[in-house]
Amino acid sequence: MHIERYLRINLPKVQSCFLWGARKTGKSTYLKGRFPNSSYINLLQAEIYQKYYKNPERLRQELRVESKTSNYYRHA
Repeated sequence: MHIERYLRINLPKVQSCFLWGARKTGKSTYLKGRFPNSSYINLLQAEIYQKYYKNPERLRQELRVESKTSNYYRHA
């Protein structure tokens, strides 16, 4: 069964955003379908959360490296 989504996110290539909402409402599914080449970080996974909690600058460093090595812009 397919449910039509009314949410449309049109971001400039140099902008990112957070999408907040109740669990199990299709946020991740929507974003992965709408931005298939984008980075995805699941902070609900304890080891990933701890990695960035202990060193918040690490996210910026990883995204900087990723943007230099890819031939398209990624949203995070």
